Amino acid sequence: MSYPLYRHGTYALIDGVSHRVSYSFGENYVHFPDGVSEKPTPYPRTEPIPVDMCERVFSVQVYASYRGHGVLIDELDEAGHARLMEAEWDGEWATVNGFVQENAYEYYKTADVRQLTDYYEKQTDLLFSRWRSAHFSRPIEGHAPTGGWANGDPAVISGRPRTGVVKDEDGRLAEVTTRAEYLGYPCEIAGITADGSVGLYYLGADAEQAEADGFREVYDGRLAKTVHIYDLARYHEHHVDLLFDKWRAGTELPYDN
Repeated sequence: MSYPLYRHGTYALIDGVSHRVSYSFGENYVHFPDGVSEKPTPYPRTEPIPVDMCERVFSVQVYASYRGHGVLIDELDEAGHARLMEAEWDGEWATVNGFVQENAYEYYKTADVRQLTDYYEKQTDLLFSRWRSAHFSRPIEGHAPTGGWANGDPAVISGRPRTGVVKDEDGRLAEVTTRAEYLGYPCEIAGITADGSVGLYYLGADAEQAEADGFREVYDGRLAKTVHIYDLARYHEHHVDLLFDKWRAGTELPYDN
């Protein structure tokens, strides 16, 4: 049995409905497969749609834990067979656990989807750069960002960043945090203020190096720093699926081979 809410690829939210689309960075339109929308919408959609008419355009990659290790769910068939790619760059662990090396650093294995835990979607915001350019000027040299925290409360500009429990248009229920990289560090975005200041929480493992690069302990004991929005890379939303474990618990697990 396959998890019914599994998806991957590129999607656009149009008229309150998510659609599988194709989109290339910097384009002004999203395109439906075969030129036709797969789902009904309030208005006929048979032509490419301007991105300015899309509420969101995002790509989805699905991750989970398998035997305590992070994996990418590359494919999932109707029988619930998941094609997994080892996602922590640990070839030794992958080999011991039955993964087969297919490329220089990529190891794959097929397993039952019910053997997975900690299921989440990584939704990369494909319109982030366009939105950033429309709302913020590039930083001025010598002017340090000062906001980003809104006096300790998250600040939101035109719907970004999103956080909290969200029920989306397809019935998914997820705990959402918005994330990005700063100087190569994985970070959670606490808020974005009108001057382009961004409050970051550090999510990496090297706290000593993070402190050396200006992260400080604030608010709730987490290492944090205020940076400019043009300092961010790989902006995305982290959607922890709150329905997967419930679905999984209702299905008998197979023998772990």
